Amino acid sequence: MVANLSNFFKYYDERNPNHVASIGILKSSLPPELLTETAPWVVTYRGGNTNGGAVDLNNFFKFFSEKNANHAQAVTALQTAIPPELLIDDGIGGAGDAEWINKYRVRFKPPAPPVPPILNVPFFSQVDNYTQGERTCNSSACAMCLEFLKPGTLIGATGDDAYLEKVLAIGNTIDHDVQTQVLNSYGISSSFSYRLSFADIDNSLAKGKPVVLGILHRGSDAAPSGGHMIVAIGKKGNDYVVNDPFGSFYDDYTGSVINGKGAVYTRSMLQLRWAPAGNDGWGRIFS
Repeated sequence: MVANLSNFFKYYDERNPNHVASIGILKSSLPPELLTETAPWVVTYRGGNTNGGAVDLNNFFKFFSEKNANHAQAVTALQTAIPPELLIDDGIGGAGDAEWINKYRVRFKPPAPPVPPILNVPFFSQVDNYTQGERTCNSSACAMCLEFLKPGTLIGATGDDAYLEKVLAIGNTIDHDVQTQVLNSYGISSSFSYRLSFADIDNSLAKGKPVVLGILHRGSDAAPSGGHMIVAIGKKGNDYVVNDPFGSFYDDYTGSVINGKGAVYTRSMLQLRWAPAGNDGWGRIFS
């Protein structure tokens, strides 16, 4: 069976070390005349350009597009010019196949991303705030992140009350733009989005930065309601470790508020109450 070279170009992934090594093997096996900048298939690939410089076979694979007529024609030309023994392929990785083809097809499993540490974000309760303790979750959540990112800013003052005073001096605690302004006054750059995904949380945690999340903390799973801000500070397996300034969702906020410190909220719960569509979570990312 003769390999269809177009498929190797089409599915080439430079992030796959087996693919990269495979093309290195192929390059070392090709006749030198096929790797000059004036080789007919190279000129065709480059749209008639003979001044493209040295031939890096990886780049021809990397930038290949089956929708580009020049590319498709060039690869067909290369296939006819390659020695037949370099195209032996039984489709199942047999010992008689071309070496580069067998290497290309070695299954590659990308390494798992490192598990981010649980960030040592200080816990502030909203219920002991000097005013509006029942509705100042957003301010307490942002204050936790501020104190983590700039230690000593609030501890030693009056905790999150000092932050809340600044918020209420210019607007409403539930106003995300107001929170952005106050954080900025402390030298903290952040942005609030209504289109976050779990990947956004993971990427931020991997960078050592917490994320403020807006969840629907009331009602049933079938009909979640309410609106509440918490802080994602790490992960345990597939679930998230959070600081919840109102207590714990899992005791319906009837227990001690300290139950919200380092609480583990499952991904399945957050899927229903934070990002039901997968990329529509409300939250604040720190830059």
